[in-house]
Amino acid sequence: GKAALSVQGDGNVEIELDGNNELKSGKGRAGLEKTSTGTLTLKDDNKEAGSLTATGGYNGAGIGGGNGDGAENITITGGTVNATGGYGGGAGIGGGAEGGGGNNITIKGGTVTATGGGYRGNSGAGIGGGSSGSGENITINGGEVTASGGDNWDDCGAGIGGGNGGVGKNITITGGTVNATGGYGGGAAGIGGAFANGENITITGGTVNAAGSYFDHGMGAGIGGGGNSSGNNITITGGTVNATGG
Repeated sequence: GKAALSVQGDGNVEIELDGNNELKSGKGRAGLEKTSTGTLTLKDDNKEAGSLTATGGYNGAGIGGGNGDGAENITITGGTVNATGGYGGGAGIGGGAEGGGGNNITIKGGTVTATGGGYRGNSGAGIGGGSSGSGENITINGGEVTASGGDNWDDCGAGIGGGNGGVGKNITITGGTVNATGGYGGGAAGIGGAFANGENITITGGTVNAAGSYFDHGMGAGIGGGGNSSGNNITITGGTVNATGG
């Protein structure tokens, strides 16, 4: 029932990744748990290559919020980061299950793999909200990003955006390579909402591959709305974009 590492308080925190590092937390806690209001930055500025593998406990995010808690102001500028939401619906990077939103998440470089957790109707986004949580103000400027929503037979999480039932809003991609896939089981966009709307999605550069989730419980757009939902204000002015609906 404890977090392997937690970041608390009001200040900004920078973590330099050197060598191989692993964090795995107990029930209800994020692998790297952030309850602070400042910005958490993961970086790899030294010559020694660094990596982090962070796995949430049941309902916790890989990096971000514990059960029921949102997370905001997370930045990755380098290194190899693998973040997996806990069994039960935590986001890979973002909010914990049971309504935790993931807001103000920025990736500027590095190799990032984020996978949402899922179980019995609850699924988190790869990057964004935990189950029932929104993913808002997510920006990717560079790096190689692979984001997969949590799998579930009923409701899945978006690759980038909302956990099941959560909107994906104010998502901007200006560079890098982005592969975003809604979870297997239905209802989630690759980039956008999960049985909820995808709003204000802007792509101006980079290479983007987005695929909506598929199965028999409602499909999702590659970019835009999840099952039974709308995609609003989607703008593409550059880059290479491949989008496939469920």
